Amino acid sequence: MRHRFSELKSEFSAKQRKRLDAEAEEMNREYVLSQIRNEAGLTQCDVAQRLSISQPAYAAYEKAENMRIGTLRKIVAALGGVLSFHIELDGKDYSLHLPQRMPIG
Repeated sequence: MRHRFSELKSEFSAKQRKRLDAEAEEMNREYVLSQIRNEAGLTQCDVAQRLSISQPAYAAYEKAENMRIGTLRKIVAALGGVLSFHIELDGKDYSLHLPQRMPIG
């Protein structure tokens, strides 16, 4: 039998619920690239070198409001991560992984 998490959570102690809420908040926190880079212990120069671009060019990416998915994927890889997407549709959750580009030749 399946239960909603909210039903199961109601059976936890106040301390357990508080801890779960804090963990959920951290999981759902929205980050900007500069925060992720800082948490990875990298400078803008470090990431720019990994991308073979200048530091000012990378700084512009961190400030950009709109960016191509391919560019974001390269930046995330330079940070040491993998880009994936989460989609919520009609109450269902989907994890979307984009195919990696195949090398030419």
